[in-house]
Order: sequence, then C-alpha cells, then structure tokens
Amino acid sequence: MSTEQNTGRPTLELPPRPAATRPIDAPLARMLSGRRQEAPAKREEPKDSPAENMTVSIPTALRNRAKAAYKATSYAEGDITWAHFVAKAIEAETRRREAEHNQGEMYPAWGEKLPGGRRLKDS
Repeated sequence: MSTEQNTGRPTLELPPRPAATRPIDAPLARMLSGRRQEAPAKREEPKDSPAENMTVSIPTALRNRAKAAYKATSYAEGDITWAHFVAKAIEAETRRREAEHNQGEMYPAWGEKLPGGRRLKDS
C-alpha cells in the first residue's frame, strides 16, 4: 500500500494494525481440508464397489444428535450427503474395532445376513 492518503475517500481514524507474528487461525479453520492434519494411509474399498441400502433402528435422540452434527459440520468435514456421513461413522468404528481386536487387520468380508432380533443372554 502507498503511504499517501487518498484525499477523495473519508478516513476512519483507526489505529494502525499491530504486526502479527504469525497468523491466528479461526477456530474452525483447522477442520478445513487444506488445514487438516493428514490421517494415516486409508484402507478403503475400491470406489467402484456397489452401494447397498441398510435399514437399522437407533434411538431417536441419537439420530437427531447425529443429524444436527451433520448439518452443522458437513461443509467443514467434506460430507457429500447424509449417507456419506453415516458411512464415515461406520468406517471409523470398524477401524477402531479392527485396531483393538484384530491387530489393525481387516476382518474377512461378511456378505451373509446377520441374525435378526436381540441376542439371547448366556445362562
């Protein structure tokens, strides 16, 4: 900028800006894709794998809480759709269980139907 004053414009009489030592990020800036710390290499299924519908019943309060989180953060997290958000959540829990119970290895794919209903208690 020039040090000369533009006489055609009114001045705001603001104090000079302090010299910033380093830029301070906005609270949500760390969530933007360019600012996010890179995650370890992902083990993803091929992008051309077909999608399949899934019906589950979850508590209404949990569903509403998840929808609120999706709506509030989908732009910052890069969620394309609600289904994308749900798939990412399932992926995160699956990875956690693989890490905790299977030395981080993927379990073999299970294409068969799971048993329906509640589990019976062991006697």
